[in-house]
Amino acid sequence: MNSKLNIMQQKRDPLNLGSLPPVTPPGDDWPAIEKALRTHHSRRRLWKMAGGALAAAASITFVIGLVLIQPASPPVNEPALARADTRQASGQVKEELVASLISLSQRLETSLQHIRSEVGAMPTTSLIYQVELEDLVAQVDEELSMNSDSTSLWSQRVNLLLDLTELYKNELRRESHRMASL
Repeated sequence: MNSKLNIMQQKRDPLNLGSLPPVTPPGDDWPAIEKALRTHHSRRRLWKMAGGALAAAASITFVIGLVLIQPASPPVNEPALARADTRQASGQVKEELVASLISLSQRLETSLQHIRSEVGAMPTTSLIYQVELEDLVAQVDEELSMNSDSTSLWSQRVNLLLDLTELYKNELRRESHRMASL
């Protein structure tokens, strides 16, 4: 048993690797590697700066283009008419007020269609407000289908459309500020 243990404890070198001469590594290549890495990183930094400058120039050109080529939209700020107290209106005055509110509502709808085409994707918070306002407009429209000469309903509809317009305009301003900060 002792002999089996001795055989197992003997170091074996079946490929005779122990007889090979020792090998020393060639010289230190780290300075060359470090120099190549620094050159590579400086080139990448230069390309990033050039790309950033190009993106900034494109953003400025885009914003200037938006400002200079902005189509004229009808004025939508008529808060005195939209928020007028309509409880005391009577007869012909009431009809004129309803007609002017309908006209204002139509102009706001046209303005909203134009503004919607300019606004891209909206953030979730703005989108939630937009959907809620549009739902409220739909509810007012449903009530108007039953009572089309109600000045309070038309006034409410105009106020909701004004709020929607402001929401879209704020989003356009936010987009242009984001683009200008690039």
